Amino acid sequence: MDTLLIVLAIVSAYLVGSLAGSLLLARVFGKVDPRTQGSGNAGATNALRTGGRGYGASVLAFDLLKGVIAAWLVPAIFVVGPAAAFACGAAAVIGHVYPVFFGFRGGKGAATLIGVLLVLVPGALLLGVAVWIATLVASGFVGLATILGMVGVALACLFAPAATVAAKVFVVVMTLLIVYTHRDNIRRMRSGTENRFARVMLWRRGS
Repeated sequence: MDTLLIVLAIVSAYLVGSLAGSLLLARVFGKVDPRTQGSGNAGATNALRTGGRGYGASVLAFDLLKGVIAAWLVPAIFVVGPAAAFACGAAAVIGHVYPVFFGFRGGKGAATLIGVLLVLVPGALLLGVAVWIATLVASGFVGLATILGMVGVALACLFAPAATVAAKVFVVVMTLLIVYTHRDNIRRMRSGTENRFARVMLWRRGS
């Protein structure tokens, strides 16, 4: 019975993750499918670039909430333990990247992952956010900031004495997934064609 509950919880979390905010909210904001514009990604960053601040912020909030629901509410409903909660969080992120409701073409998983981290490892998330901000203002690259921010979260968990094995496995797997989903960003950075958020870069403000 416990195994069945865990499986049902993980499947439910995946389905929650598959509710792509940018695609569901596109109709509300009168936007076209963001996968046909900009980077072709269904995440909050591309929603911001292609649809404006209101749309982008709403998508970000929606995708964050998915992570919170998957890591907190779903395990509570099915009464599963902490290790299963990490599995549910991972399932939600995978659902965001490969949404069953939208042809398995979703976002890069960062916003939903932040929601999961907020519930399960909030202390490590603080370090990740600090690294993300520092990288963004230094480079202007959102993709690089996201990758290094997740590396910061992983390191914080790996070296935390109180971190469980489930937490450590989760952050390592999620870091690898974030690197994978940002592979096009890495390629564009190497070729010098990646877009920057120049207005947040401190060295440009001072020049």
